[in-house]
Amino acid sequence: MSEKKKVLIICHSAAGQMYLGVLLNRIWYAPVLTKTPEEAVRMARHTAFSLVLYDGDAPESELMATVSLLRTEPSVKDVPLAVFLTDDDAGTNQSLLSQGCNAILTKPLDLAIVYGVLGRLSGQPRSAPRVPVKMRVEIEEGAPEKYLACINLSEGGIYLRTAAPLPEGTVIHVIFMLPHDTVPIELAAEVIRTYSLGTQLEAEPGMGLRFLAVSDAALLQIRNFVQWTMMGDLEWKSNL
Repeated sequence: MSEKKKVLIICHSAAGQMYLGVLLNRIWYAPVLTKTPEEAVRMARHTAFSLVLYDGDAPESELMATVSLLRTEPSVKDVPLAVFLTDDDAGTNQSLLSQGCNAILTKPLDLAIVYGVLGRLSGQPRSAPRVPVKMRVEIEEGAPEKYLACINLSEGGIYLRTAAPLPEGTVIHVIFMLPHDTVPIELAAEVIRTYSLGTQLEAEPGMGLRFLAVSDAALLQIRNFVQWTMMGDLEWKSNL
């Protein structure tokens, strides 16, 4: 498994630091927490970061001054910068973008959006978060085994454990029921990678499938499950 990319977080509140630190760690980043932009700059002079994240809920003058500092300070000016805001104001957003901010994310944070934006800025290969999940998946046809065990799931695909993976490029039809759900999901999926037994020490033998033509209803089911699994116990409490 690849090394976690370091992310520099600037957030004045303890609750916000806790939330962002746990969230970033869960989606495979290594967060470094600071309270002020000055502290962040001092940290960046000694450590290389892949991203800078700033909790921008502050008076507008302070917000703009901080972004200006982060876009001119040599240690971080070329590092992608994302700002978290509660108010989605077009004027403020445009001012931030004109100063060199790379992305603006609105609270409450949507996991799928955050993951996609941060992945794009940091060069992560995955476009959607995945979670470990144990469930039985039915293969409607085209495979020697009718049922396989799921290892992990994302809104874009699924990994199935099997000692006899199908060839890459094979298209099959899968049916599964998410934990605690009552509506089955039926999808076409294409085999995009395989691991035979013993070929990868860190990987279960099996095959990774990419979903094809996912309906809006199925996408929402999967997305809600992934978000609940990763963030169900997290809440950014502004009153702390």
